[in-house]
Amino acid sequence: MLRLTDLSFSYHDGKRILSSFSLTVKAGERVALCGSSGCGKTTLLRLICGLESPDSGTIERTDHEVCSVVFQEDRLLMQKTALENAAIHADKDTAARWLRQFGLEDVLHQPVHLLSGGMRRRVAIARAAAYGGDLLLLDEPFQGIDEERKHDMMALLAAAYKDKIIVFTTHDTAEIEAFATRVVSLV
Repeated sequence: MLRLTDLSFSYHDGKRILSSFSLTVKAGERVALCGSSGCGKTTLLRLICGLESPDSGTIERTDHEVCSVVFQEDRLLMQKTALENAAIHADKDTAARWLRQFGLEDVLHQPVHLLSGGMRRRVAIARAAAYGGDLLLLDEPFQGIDEERKHDMMALLAAAYKDKIIVFTTHDTAEIEAFATRVVSLV
């Protein structure tokens, strides 16, 4: 379970992003965080995974929960292959399985700098999925991925995380309808 209670957060310039925000997410839920740019979706993910600290409030995660993250930027090692990137925190067999499931079987051994933007995005998501964990945080994960592939990936992630938690940000209503079990709007 993930429980956020009365979270508030401001940046160093004093700009308030979140104020008394609360949310409880149970295992098996896929929560879509929605709202306009700058409303705090990415900041909320950064708070959940511990990259930022709230000004006030609490974040509770089950002690054994491992958090896996896909950032808005792919954050890949460009001279490494797709497989080397996906296997950074996982064994190569698991990483290769996710890459194949995401349609990247033909580029496992190519350096990612030779791949298209959508392929790089799939490598980044495969890396997070291969790492595993109980909590998957996805920041606009499907940008640059074609519709058919996107829906296949959503189904694979939903099956793999059926008893775990996924929290993702998006501006795409089709992604919300296809992937979310619950929607939380940030204003």
